[in-house]
Amino acid sequence: HKAKKPDLLQLQHHSSTTMSKYGLGNVAINEIIDKRAPPILNAVRSKLGLSKHALIIPSDVHDYLVDEHILPQDKFVGACGGDILAQGHLNELVEMMVNGHEVSKKSKSVRKLKVGAALFFHEHVVSIIKIPLANGACYFDLIDSLPSSRVGGMASRTRCKDRASFETLLRWYASSKFSDSQCEFIDANKWDDGMCDFDPRVFQSFVWTETQ
Repeated sequence: HKAKKPDLLQLQHHSSTTMSKYGLGNVAINEIIDKRAPPILNAVRSKLGLSKHALIIPSDVHDYLVDEHILPQDKFVGACGGDILAQGHLNELVEMMVNGHEVSKKSKSVRKLKVGAALFFHEHVVSIIKIPLANGACYFDLIDSLPSSRVGGMASRTRCKDRASFETLLRWYASSKFSDSQCEFIDANKWDDGMCDFDPRVFQSFVWTETQ
């Protein structure tokens, strides 16, 4: 999937650049999507023996980036997933973004460090980056590399200035992807971990932070 690689590269760029209250600039995002991502996409597909436009499984892209030292393993926070509409499942992602560590770990909060996540949902990936501010607050940017009619056919960035709006954005993003038939399925079926591969609510996310 063409969008997977740019979003993971955005996480790498975010964690390795000087802190700014503006996060990743538009120029950097465009360069990642248009210039840095295509050659690596070709390399991943070639390594896997896939055709030019074949869908790439997220874990394969993740493994490639780690093997090539593009995303250092020591910056990996953790992975989470499940029902994107369930508060408990989604809260794992939100907590890791806010605190910089898994909920189950009694680690010291690293709220002042930059954190980034790749959110895999509906065969597409977006990147989420946390931008810590000097006053202790933080912004959250959701960057989607797919062209959007809402912004004239370009990639989009949506900024949230607090946790509540960030959680609302995630729910809106998920809900906007469901078809009418999928909404009917969701209304008629409770979440079942054993059937998650066939459930439109399933998501997975990998989270990274800058080195302390």
